[in-house]
Amino acid sequence: MKLTGAIIFVVALLLSLTPPPSQAAAERAYDVPHRASLERNAGPYRTIRVQQKGISRDEAASLVKRRYGGKILAIKEVQKNGKSMYRVKGLSDKSQVYVVYVDKQSGRISR
Repeated sequence: MKLTGAIIFVVALLLSLTPPPSQAAAERAYDVPHRASLERNAGPYRTIRVQQKGISRDEAASLVKRRYGGKILAIKEVQKNGKSMYRVKGLSDKSQVYVVYVDKQSGRISR
C-alpha cells in the first residue's frame, strides 16, 4: 500500500515538473492537414475553420439510403447542369429501381 502511494507521488511530482505545452505546439495539435486550417484572430482566442471539400461516395449512398430505403445498386460521378454530382441508382423496398442525383458540394438530393 505504501509502495503504491510512493509511486503515485513520484508520478505526480514528475508531471508537475514538466513544462506546459507551448502555444505553437497547441496550434499544431489542432491543425489537421487537408481538413482544417487555423484562422488567426486578434486577441488571445483562436478559431479553427473547417474546410469541407464536399461529400464522399459513401456519404452520398448513406444520404440516399436514409431518404429512400432499399439497396444502393451503383454510384457514378457525373456532371449535371455544370455541377459535379453523384448519380445513385437504387432498388426500393417495393422492388422499384430509382435514380437520383446528389450534389457533391451540398449533399442535396434531386431526381
